[in-house]
Amino acid sequence: LKEISYSPLMAENLSFLQSKSHAYLWDKSRKLTFADENFAREIMQLFSIGLVKLHVDGTPHLDSEGNTIQVYTNRDIMSFARAWTGFDMQIQRGNTEDHESSGNRLDPMRIIPEWRDRFPKIDL
Repeated sequence: LKEISYSPLMAENLSFLQSKSHAYLWDKSRKLTFADENFAREIMQLFSIGLVKLHVDGTPHLDSEGNTIQVYTNRDIMSFARAWTGFDMQIQRGNTEDHESSGNRLDPMRIIPEWRDRFPKIDL
């Protein structure tokens, strides 16, 4: 998970590259925004807990009416998305990059502290 989280290619494809916190954008431009939810949703759906609560044997937990039980809500996604703010590409290296493109797509990304969401995130 760490490898894909710091991958500049993954950040471009899942749209969290250069994502900035609400507080940062409000301070700089008075814009009301929310963190990009795409990567947070992919982590929860595909790379970790999935969509529905499961028993140890992989069968879904059901509520009293026979419906599957969601593992998380959109509120959880919105909170978790705030953890993926502040990521940016490293500075280009002169010995490897295509100089016609922008950014370093080889090295793990760096975190820009000013762009990070500084508020607590809810637990799952």
